[in-house]
Order: sequence, then C-alpha cells, then structure tokens
Amino acid sequence: MPFLPHINPVARFALLVIAWLPFCLLIWYFLAPTITWPLAILIDWILPMLFPGSIAGIDQLGDRLDVVTNLPLPKEVLVQLPPGSEGDLVFTINPLIYSYGLPLYTAMVIAVPGEEEVKWHNLIVGLPWLLAAQVWGVSFDILKTLLFTMGPEITQHMAFTSLSMEIVALGYQLGYLILPPVLPVAIWVVLHRGYLSMLVLNSSFGVHQLGPHSYNQLIFVNNDRLVGDDS
Repeated sequence: MPFLPHINPVARFALLVIAWLPFCLLIWYFLAPTITWPLAILIDWILPMLFPGSIAGIDQLGDRLDVVTNLPLPKEVLVQLPPGSEGDLVFTINPLIYSYGLPLYTAMVIAVPGEEEVKWHNLIVGLPWLLAAQVWGVSFDILKTLLFTMGPEITQHMAFTSLSMEIVALGYQLGYLILPPVLPVAIWVVLHRGYLSMLVLNSSFGVHQLGPHSYNQLIFVNNDRLVGDDS
C-alpha cells in the first residue's frame, strides 16, 4: 500500500489493523483446535483440583471442551431418557468466545511499523496473558453453567454460598464481556508505548512535520522509546 505512508499515522494504523484482522481471524478459526489444546490442559488440571467432588475432568473435542462431572443427571434430563438410564452429567463449552482477542491482538501487533523480531517478541509476550484470560473465562463459564443452568439439584450439590455464587456471576461477566475485547488492547498499549508517543506527536504537529520517510524508518528500542533515522 504505497499511499499509506502519506496519510495520518493514526489512520494508517487503523487501516492496517482492519486489513490484517480478517486474515488473522481466518487463521485463528482454522487453528482453533490447536489453540484450544493448552487451554484444555490447564483447565483439566485446575478445576478438578479445586472441585474434586464435582468436576472429574475436561475432554477436548476439536475446538470444543466437554466438561465431565461427578454429578448425577438432573431429573429434567432423566425424564427424557429410557427408564433405568443413569450416568454422570457431561456438557460442552465453546472456548472460542473467550479467545477472539488473540486475532485482534495479532492484527494490532502486525500493523505497527518496526522490525519483525520486535513484532514476534511482542506477540509472544502477550500470549500468556491472553491464555490466562481464556482460562478465567472458560472456568467461570463452567461454574456458571453448573450453578445457574443445570437446575437446583446441581446447585445444592455444589454447596456454594450466596456470596460465592455472586462472585461466580461477576467472574463470568468479567471473563465474557470485558477481558476478551479489553485485555488485547491493554497489552498492546503497554508493549507499544513508544509508538503511542509517536502517534500523539503526529496528532499534535501533523504528519508532514515528521515526514513519511522518517515515519517508515522508526525503530523500536526496548518497547520504550523510538529512534528515528532520517538519513
């Protein structure tokens, strides 16, 4: 896009993010089973350890997670099955609704001008935080499903206090509504303070004062400052 260096840097960044985002979403969708794998391993370790009497384990099926519990099937389910049927409660969670921040963060990192090594560094640094947000969202989704969706029998078996149920509800809202869209932007801001400073400078003095060639030759140093090479 040869015309991009001659437009406002903020508009240039926004256009590049919009251009890269569909490609990143496509890659994220096709790699969803692979991306879900570390998430499944962590949750399969965390939840059975915290709730051994209720959650037996987590099984990954493609890009979905099956939650295997030690809880009996609710009466509402048993009445729909043949007489004498029994078994443990199993339900499915879609973890992708908590991981769409990954393609967004990737597109934002790619859209920043700079060396490829710096982009890879920033991408790798952000991944553990995004994974932690996914673990949070999926874990509270599982607890929310058990406490508020599966019926009073399951709720009583979980033996959560009213305060604990309120915490689960708030944790679910945080993991579902806030962390997926906000955390990628927050990580990007922390790791690209120098680039943000340059955008503020251009907004204050105009892109033509710095010149398109200087803009293209900006180099990020330790993610904290910018060195311009106008030669």
